Amino acid sequence: MEKHYSPIVISGPSGSGKSELINYVESHNSMFIEATGSTTRLRREKETGRMNFISRGEFEQLISQGNLIEYTIYNGNYYGVSKQEFEKLGSRHVMFNVGYSSAKEIKGCYDDTLMMYLLPPTKEELLRRMGSREIERYRLGIEQTMQFASYYDYLLISYTDDFESTYGDFMDIVRQNDRASQKRLVLAKNKDFVNNFYE
Repeated sequence: MEKHYSPIVISGPSGSGKSELINYVESHNSMFIEATGSTTRLRREKETGRMNFISRGEFEQLISQGNLIEYTIYNGNYYGVSKQEFEKLGSRHVMFNVGYSSAKEIKGCYDDTLMMYLLPPTKEELLRRMGSREIERYRLGIEQTMQFASYYDYLLISYTDDFESTYGDFMDIVRQNDRASQKRLVLAKNKDFVNNFYE
């Protein structure tokens, strides 16, 4: 297999700051790029991130042609990422903002995939970011985290109004330098953090 940069998976519940972190990383380091996803849902107002908004028919054609890494249905809409995104690994790290089912597929294709799970420093901060109308999505985030968070390699904290610190931790993990062992939380050894976060 040709030499490639490592894929990076960034998962977490709604409100964890995944899109904001990815945007920050992209704006501060040209060696990183977000994978472009596809969905059948409508574009949200002021939405950021790379996403192709396509019809249901177009998405189902991608499925039938086997062109997706993996796909899922959420709230009646399709979500998925094209296998063509892997081609970008020849020149840059590709960041995938996906859930666990897609993360598992990516890890299966590239064993050196860095699997990061993102959470705010406290439950109260997550609720503040989501707002009162997002409680149901918060509960879905609890379910997802309790089921899948322990399968990730790293727990990354999204500090409030301080993406510089989060970016520093992110880069320590990517570079695997000596500071990483001090600054990162290895999720497999810190399950209590996740469990307590959602009590």
